[in-house]
Amino acid sequence: MMKALFAKGEFQFDIREMPVPSPKEGEVLVKVRACGVCGTDLHISKNWKEDYAPLGHEISGEVVEVGKGVHGYKPGDKVIVEDVAQCGVCSDCKNGATYKCRSGPTLNGQPGMSEYLCVDYRMLNHFDGIDFVNASLVEPCAVSINAVLNAKVQLGSNVVVLGHGPIGLMCVRIAKLMGAAKVALVGTSGKNKKGAARFKAGEKMGADKIIESSETDAVEAVKSYFKGGADSIIVTSPPETLPDAIKMARYGGVISIAGIDLGGRSKVEIDVNELIFNKITINSTFAEPAQSFPTSIKLIREGLLDAGSIITHTFSFEEAPEIIRKCFSGDEGIVKAVLVPSDTDKVR
Repeated sequence: MMKALFAKGEFQFDIREMPVPSPKEGEVLVKVRACGVCGTDLHISKNWKEDYAPLGHEISGEVVEVGKGVHGYKPGDKVIVEDVAQCGVCSDCKNGATYKCRSGPTLNGQPGMSEYLCVDYRMLNHFDGIDFVNASLVEPCAVSINAVLNAKVQLGSNVVVLGHGPIGLMCVRIAKLMGAAKVALVGTSGKNKKGAARFKAGEKMGADKIIESSETDAVEAVKSYFKGGADSIIVTSPPETLPDAIKMARYGGVISIAGIDLGGRSKVEIDVNELIFNKITINSTFAEPAQSFPTSIKLIREGLLDAGSIITHTFSFEEAPEIIRKCFSGDEGIVKAVLVPSDTDKVR
């Protein structure tokens, strides 16, 4: 038997005892060694009104068994598990638009926050040179890479990142790696432990300007810092911040939005004329199917993105309800929390 974590709104958690699955043809049994808490997991835990939903998709682990027809993987291999992979054979994949694929393998309702997973081997990525906890950051780092790419960050450009959660923090670093001249990070507040820890991490990621939206008019602060507005704006904060992002953009600016809301606040009002007359482009960023995992692994392995500056807490199954609740508290300095099923892997 194994443990697996499910949750629904108002912080109701269910740690289930389930049979360890057996790999079918083309599948691999993975022992989960670490799984990060994503913003989506937090939305589910607080706002999901349906039945219990599986938690976790930021997964690093170890292959323990392979089914028939599996190529390139063997027991003992260290792997990152994608939550949705590309199929490779649909018309979109064959036309080079793999990001449009809707036919690839998925976790099939299995929570990444479990002790074991059975997945299609096409969902795996080899890695080495990274510990399992830091390796769990590969998936959200890949999301951040795609958000920055969708923002069309150019060499020498000025960039704003809205949201000082883990995705936003990594976007700051990746934008700098992409050649941004200046990056401004906008977050709600640095007056509590969580905000202070996140702004400190933002500085480590390379933010040139920190803007606390609870203390100042963020739009005016951005326009004062970047005369005429920013070239690219990456929105990792809630959808309600999109109108501000539009006002922060320079003429011809590009906005990449990855922030979602599952609590009934996903609809916002924007001025379409403002977009058209100012030639502002909005690109949505959705992390399915998986993209940029090999690049993400390399950035973390080579130290180009310091995972240790993002991951601040690890926890067990038994500690999960408390830690996930604390992710919402300003009194806790949590930047990124990671479930570690085995105490032997717990490093911080």
